[in-house]
Amino acid sequence: MAKTNEHYVSEHVKVREVGAVETHEVHQAHAPRFNRARFDYDRRNRTLEMRQQVTTFAVMIFLTFIAFGMVAAGLDKAVVLPLLILLAFVQVILQFFYFMHMSHDGHGVAKIFMISGIFLALSFVVMALYLTWLGDPLK
Repeated sequence: MAKTNEHYVSEHVKVREVGAVETHEVHQAHAPRFNRARFDYDRRNRTLEMRQQVTTFAVMIFLTFIAFGMVAAGLDKAVVLPLLILLAFVQVILQFFYFMHMSHDGHGVAKIFMISGIFLALSFVVMALYLTWLGDPLK
């Protein structure tokens, strides 16, 4: 029986041992090269995105303090309720675009679904308000 440089790892896979020189050449051919310009570009983009997320988080905390302040001040409900809803809507939009990465490319379908959901939710709220206070469905 002739001596070969092949052996079986399992019954289906045959592995051939390769010399050190050939292995090194194969790895050099497929190894990604370090690109300093690309690294610096990616680092700047990640830093900018992190800065935007921290700023957005601070704005959302500030909006929450405003909401708590309006409620704690005991302002009229007719003024506080619409402002609270507006502040909550602004916070939802900020969370979608900065924490759920909707500002990036490739999220078109997700944006359509979210806009459709917001439209349906607002439709239900408007209809509930109409039936409760403005309409008289039982007469």
